[in-house]
Amino acid sequence: MSERLIAECRSAIPLGAYGSEHASYYLFLSSSGAYAISTELGATREAPSLAETFPLFGWDEREMQDEWAVRMLNLPDARPLRAQNGVMPEAVLANGTGVMHAVVGPVHAGIIEPGRFTFSSGGETVVHLDAQLSYAHRGVEQKLAGMPVLDAAPFVARICGGCSASRSFSYARALETLAAVEIDPGVDLARLVVAELERLYNHLADLAASAAAAGSGPGFARGMAVKERAMRLCQLASGHRLLFDAIVPGGVSAPTLRDIPPVLADLSALRTAVESYLDKLFANVSLVARWHGAGIVDHATAQAFGAVGPAQRASKGQVDIRTFVPYGAYRSIPARAAYASAGDAFARCRVKRDEIRESFRLIGEALRQLETTPRPAAKTINVPAGFSIGVTEGPRGTETVAVHVDKTGRLERIHVISASYRNWPIVARAMDGNIVPDFPLVNKSFNLCYACVDR
Repeated sequence: MSERLIAECRSAIPLGAYGSEHASYYLFLSSSGAYAISTELGATREAPSLAETFPLFGWDEREMQDEWAVRMLNLPDARPLRAQNGVMPEAVLANGTGVMHAVVGPVHAGIIEPGRFTFSSGGETVVHLDAQLSYAHRGVEQKLAGMPVLDAAPFVARICGGCSASRSFSYARALETLAAVEIDPGVDLARLVVAELERLYNHLADLAASAAAAGSGPGFARGMAVKERAMRLCQLASGHRLLFDAIVPGGVSAPTLRDIPPVLADLSALRTAVESYLDKLFANVSLVARWHGAGIVDHATAQAFGAVGPAQRASKGQVDIRTFVPYGAYRSIPARAAYASAGDAFARCRVKRDEIRESFRLIGEALRQLETTPRPAAKTINVPAGFSIGVTEGPRGTETVAVHVDKTGRLERIHVISASYRNWPIVARAMDGNIVPDFPLVNKSFNLCYACVDR
């Protein structure tokens, strides 16, 4: 089976892997959609690790070993992924003459969640960075096991705030595929608006944070101001600033886009403000100079570690789920993906800038169509037993939700692979050869979520 998995990794896009009581599952994406290759676990519960050849599976296989007692053979990093009995495993260090070690976290300034970053450096130059998250792991997947699939939707939406809509979208798509439900055009349009609003406010926050990390106070303050306006637009459009429960299995929530003219008016005003902000931000020569060359991730590294989203497309990657496997209203209103090649902080910021502008276009077109397209109430869906995978393009990249449903309509197993989960190991590699003081700048150019990893 390992030979087949290796072949699949080279012919399709690997999404990740997970375990269950009886089997291991490796998920892939082709132009036809997402699919899984499963392997039954025998009495020994042994399975060959793929992480040495394909590093992107490193965290997945460690998690399978920790939580499902899968004995991963030849796993390169066999440490527990998360704290065991309240104790986090020792960090991996580089050693040698003149190499020093410094630790940042797990407690950080501000309100961000815990994570420990252990630097090995020669002088200021980083030789190795070990990133350890999951200090606040919640066991959401275990909690949802046995829950009716529709009752689980609000919990899926609240795994994290910043990716709520795209994860809800993936969960809804997985269930609707199982139920063979056809979604109405008006609902598809509304879902596109919600998904792009989420992308919009996240990217604005990311650019503001990247400006702050490069020492630009005005870039941060003005960026957070327009981000706040974007979140108020989310509230107006859906009834919630974080878009919780806007996308539900079978449709969208009742408050979502009930009154379109004021949303269009606010969108137009916000677009003007954001364009002014983007023009000034990228015209700041000293700021952009700090972004250039910082945290370079070459294409080979991005591919090996399974980078997704802007992190992947800034390093010569070509995969945007909206265009690679179009879904919903992206079939009728095609998205124009943004790309860059340098793989540095500037490239990641530039991709997000271009995606912000594209989000405005997509939202505006969808809203104009919705003015003359009925948006029916969410359908009541009956989900039969089976297995399905939902995949969407969130602000940080591919949001994957795999569901196993039993004969009573309850979740046997749910597994969530967030874009942040995929991209966090790449942040560590992006620091190789950079100086320690550049960590905030490199980190914020990704601006990943802790809660997604701590699900």
